[in-house]
Amino acid sequence: MRKALRIFKKFVKWVLYGKGVGSYIAFVVFAYVLLKFVAFPVFLYVFGLNDFIAVLSNSMHHQPGVVNITFYEWLDRNGYNKSDYLSWPFQNGLDMGDAITVRSGEINVGDVVVYYYGRNLIVHRVINKTVIDGKTYYTTKGDANPVSLDFEYNIPSDRIIGKADLKIPYLGWPRTIMYYLTGF
Repeated sequence: MRKALRIFKKFVKWVLYGKGVGSYIAFVVFAYVLLKFVAFPVFLYVFGLNDFIAVLSNSMHHQPGVVNITFYEWLDRNGYNKSDYLSWPFQNGLDMGDAITVRSGEINVGDVVVYYYGRNLIVHRVINKTVIDGKTYYTTKGDANPVSLDFEYNIPSDRIIGKADLKIPYLGWPRTIMYYLTGF
């Protein structure tokens, strides 16, 4: 046991104070593992969050002029009550590079939800909620998209991570850049 502890201490000293390329690489790997598997889960737990993610696309962006067609006029054409949708969260949309907190809770039409489609996280607004045989399904649409995409229909509730709760502009840019550089 003492020998293992000595070896561990020597390894930690090499990672933290070593001058070679190997120790730098080991430090980056160690820091990543520590942040991803210890610090981040503790952060989520302490603040009662399901996730904290970066917005990776402009599908929720409210571009002046265009948003009138893809969001407001679309809602009017499809029978949504203006007084209802003017009270929905994130009236100014979400921009690529924003960070959002994700919490659990009851999901209603108008909420912005986060869910997986394959390996990709999707951040879109709920435009329909249906209960079939006691199971809840959602249809979503990006505010900047002209229509719902094929995969956005009948999303089972167990695929929903949660709903967007708080937007922090620009904080998601490092994650967004990494996604577009590495695909992860």
